[in-house]
Amino acid sequence: MSRDIARAAAQFFGGRVCLDFANTLDWRTSDDPVELIPDYPAFLAWSARRGTLTEPAAKALRLRASGGEADAVMERVWSLRCEIWRIAEALRERGAVDLNTVNGTLSALPPQPGLVSIERGYGYGLSGIDLEEPLWPVLWSLTALLASDDATRIGVCQGTGCGWYFVDESPNRKRVWCSSEVCGNRERVRRSYAKRRGPEKPAA
Repeated sequence: MSRDIARAAAQFFGGRVCLDFANTLDWRTSDDPVELIPDYPAFLAWSARRGTLTEPAAKALRLRASGGEADAVMERVWSLRCEIWRIAEALRERGAVDLNTVNGTLSALPPQPGLVSIERGYGYGLSGIDLEEPLWPVLWSLTALLASDDATRIGVCQGTGCGWYFVDESPNRKRVWCSSEVCGNRERVRRSYAKRRGPEKPAA
C-alpha cells in the first residue's frame, strides 16, 4: 500500500482478483483509510488495470454510465467489498463463511462469457452493456477461491494500518506483509527508529 493513491490503485498484492478488489481501500485498518475506487470511472480504471475488463468494454461502459445509475452500482460495489472482508476474516479464523449473500448475488449473474485476447494475455469477453459487468469477474474469482485450497491460505498484512489481504503461497505459510518492499520495508524502518529512540519517558 502507498499514500500515493495512483500508485496504490495499481498495486496488486492479493494474488487473486477478489482479494485485490478487497484491497481497494488503502490503509484499511488505520484511522485514515483512503478510498481507491471513489466512483464508477475509478472502478472502471481499476478493472482495466487489473485485466478483468477489456479496454473496449471499459470504454463502452464509460459512455453508458449515468450519474444516478452509476452511483447505485457503486453502492453494490462497496457492499460486496465489505462482504469479501467478512469472508476473508472468517477464512483466516477457520470459521464458517456465510454464503447467503454471495450465492444470492451469483444467482442473478449470466453465464461466464468466452475469453478474448488482451494485451497481457486473456480476459473475459464482456459486452460493455451492463454497468455491473466489472463486478462479475470479482464474484467469479471469489467463488474460485472459496472452492479451492486458496481458502485455507488467506493472510492479512501485519503492517501498521494496512489490512490488505493475500493468498499466502509461501512454502511455510509465513508471509506477513502485502509486500516486503512496501509495508515490510516501512515496518522495518519504523521498528528500527523506535529501537534507536528507546522507550518514551513518562511525563513529569
